[in-house]
Amino acid sequence: MLFGVAALVACAAGCAAYLDVHYFGVIRYSAEQGRVTVERAELGGLGTALVTNKGFALYVFPPDAAHHVTCTGDCASAWPALTLHAGETVAAGTGVRADLLGTVLDPGGGRVVTYHGWPLYTYLGDASPGHAAGQGKDDDGGYWYVMRPSGQIVGN
Repeated sequence: MLFGVAALVACAAGCAAYLDVHYFGVIRYSAEQGRVTVERAELGGLGTALVTNKGFALYVFPPDAAHHVTCTGDCASAWPALTLHAGETVAAGTGVRADLLGTVLDPGGGRVVTYHGWPLYTYLGDASPGHAAGQGKDDDGGYWYVMRPSGQIVGN
């Protein structure tokens, strides 16, 4: 019995370490010179979509109905918003329309970057740049989608 408990604890510790290194510990974006830049990149079979400056897919959440952050609490733990800290601004990378960038208030404090009025989120399930494991995922009360630089939401 004691051996089984020890094995379970070791497995849980190993899983937690894996998640920390491969998901939680991954830096999905950064502010460089006080700016958070929204870029564009090819995302597998989805074509060109918005990504962070580190190449991670950016998602929109239709329950937000544009201009309103509804992903909070546990939802925000799995789908962290692209947020600005005090003094930071948002910038458009090559091929991204600066006129479609903006921000909305985050219910938890601060500001969330928007594109074409939609709050932008990253996804902890994307372990590396260039992937969009959250595309079409039904999670936390709605489906999640990437967005093209034109502002078009990429449906399933």
